[in-house]
Amino acid sequence: MKLKVVIVVRGEPNYLRWTLERWFEEVKGLVEGEYGVAIDVRVIDGVEEHPVIESCGRTYFEGLPGEEGFLIEVIKRIVEDWLEHGEQCYGDR
Repeated sequence: MKLKVVIVVRGEPNYLRWTLERWFEEVKGLVEGEYGVAIDVRVIDGVEEHPVIESCGRTYFEGLPGEEGFLIEVIKRIVEDWLEHGEQCYGDR
């Protein structure tokens, strides 16, 4: 069974968040294949004008990364933290 990594994108439903959601759709498969994990992206409406990328209660990035390549690096950092800390993050895997 693959490890399921949960990533939360939170913020106002605006163009910046929409763009970030599309980028996640485009690049998450690359990271899933590289690390052998499943990535579950959960989008939550919030009051933040700029989207926030969170996982395990930690904020990894605020705003829209300058390019998709930088988003890949953010996702990799999150996955590596999940692999290091295991089941301590979420119980719904």
